[in-house]
Amino acid sequence: MDTPARVLGQTVRTASEINSELRREFDRALYAHHGTQSRPDPVLATLFHTLSVQIARVYDEAESVFPATVLDDLVGVLGMPPRLAHPAQTVVHFTRIDQRERITPETELFGATRTGEQVGFAPDESIEIAPTQLVFAAVFEDGRLHAVPGARVAGGPPVPPGSTSLACWKSPPALYLALRADAQHLGGMGLYVDTSADNPAVAAALARSPWQLLDRAGCVWEEGMLRGRTGRGGVQRLSWLDDPAPDHAPDASLSRVLRLDDGVYGGQLWIFPHVPPERRALCTLPPGMEDAARRLLPEGHAGALDEPLAWVRVPLPAGVDGVADAVQRVVVNCVTASNVEVWNEQVLFDRAGHVVTLAPEGHAGRHVMGILSVIGEAATPYAEESEVTAPLTHGRYRYRAGELEFRPARGPTGRMDGYAMARLLFCDADRANGMEGGDLRRIASSLSNATAQVTNLTVTRGGCAPPPFAPARTRFAELLRTRERVVTAADIDVATRAFEPRVRSVQVEGGSELHDGALRRVEVVTAFVDPAEFADPQAEVIRLRGQLQRHLQERAILGQQVRVAVEFGWGDG
Repeated sequence: MDTPARVLGQTVRTASEINSELRREFDRALYAHHGTQSRPDPVLATLFHTLSVQIARVYDEAESVFPATVLDDLVGVLGMPPRLAHPAQTVVHFTRIDQRERITPETELFGATRTGEQVGFAPDESIEIAPTQLVFAAVFEDGRLHAVPGARVAGGPPVPPGSTSLACWKSPPALYLALRADAQHLGGMGLYVDTSADNPAVAAALARSPWQLLDRAGCVWEEGMLRGRTGRGGVQRLSWLDDPAPDHAPDASLSRVLRLDDGVYGGQLWIFPHVPPERRALCTLPPGMEDAARRLLPEGHAGALDEPLAWVRVPLPAGVDGVADAVQRVVVNCVTASNVEVWNEQVLFDRAGHVVTLAPEGHAGRHVMGILSVIGEAATPYAEESEVTAPLTHGRYRYRAGELEFRPARGPTGRMDGYAMARLLFCDADRANGMEGGDLRRIASSLSNATAQVTNLTVTRGGCAPPPFAPARTRFAELLRTRERVVTAADIDVATRAFEPRVRSVQVEGGSELHDGALRRVEVVTAFVDPAEFADPQAEVIRLRGQLQRHLQERAILGQQVRVAVEFGWGDG
């Protein structure tokens, strides 16, 4: 027997209760009009049962589904960010390049899992691939020069591992790179600096340190100073230190729709800006390094560094140890790529209706990351349902809970569109994890000028399904509690737990940091999580930290700075 449920403080009427009431009303009406009692009738019983089930469904939607949907829409309008899947990330390497070509997030890359399933990827940032060659890579540390794997002399063998004394130099550690480039110098080049996870201080030092393009004499000059800033997927985009307007990559439609948070490999990828003609300096070996560098070259190639090359120096802070062991390799023409695939689907309204469940190729584990565009039958773009500036005759769409809802456009004659083309972004989540190096090897998009091949250098990591979202009433309560502002420690605790239900406890401490030569107050937020609740804990907490810090910083009062750390455990609470 069905038991009544309580929703919004009232009793929901069950199908059995409605069925009994319908029978009583029927018996009462039959006796009043004909003076007889009803007899058991299986057809009539089936009719009452079917009708009562339908009425009960209406009651349920009115009492639970409709209020929750209203709260969902209200929470969305108030700015609570949607919960999306996390795409897996890898580092891809372009080889056999015959001429310069621009690679953007619109470039489609494909690989295959061990079971033969095809998985799509897209570059996180725009780069320019070119027939650039890394001729020399070395780390100076503790009076010695250590060769770094990845370099190859022009037309010869790779530079073997080794080290040699350079006692005449007394300076902090530094990374030296020499590259043979084309006429555009190093403009737009993507550089992968593979650093060991056992020494994260080296990767952090590379991100904080200036990058220096040496002048024609092999010395540091002001016009060659570069600094890094974080881009999509955590990639480090370099810009000129004296340039008030940093070099920005062209805005692609995929980048506008989907903002990628820091990935596990993003901090190891560096992208150079456009190099103007006056800064395209080439030089031979920097002064004082001539003899030591030649001793590291393969036998018979001691003169490989005598030609003018593009030299880059990255000085690291004094006190950073183990740099030579931490920098494991350097590779050019690289960029990080994430498991984001563009999917085009035609929706025929007379067959599929106006509400379509999104499950491409029948994969329930594929997750929607965004809607790139919806184009109607008359080649007119559809607007989102919440867009108030679009004319009423325009077609509209809304994505909610795995379904894409359409309101077809109406033409001048009153005829409605018969179909629409939807361009969607999908992610395979954890299904894209674990692809080994070399499993990604196809460029689906045709390149404009160059021919090239692609492969992945690292294992794909970090993909996971959308984390569970708190119920609509909990999220709405959080918005009312904080009013979209975090002021007290209790506000930060509530906002953090509502944003990420897997957070076990939250600690908030006041601190300070040096900014522009002065101290400023910082709220240090530590969120404790259980690694067992994550598919790839080390990779996923990197994204969680970035997402949570941005979420709290956007809600902080003016002048309040928030720094977030994510640790494994229960904390003090």
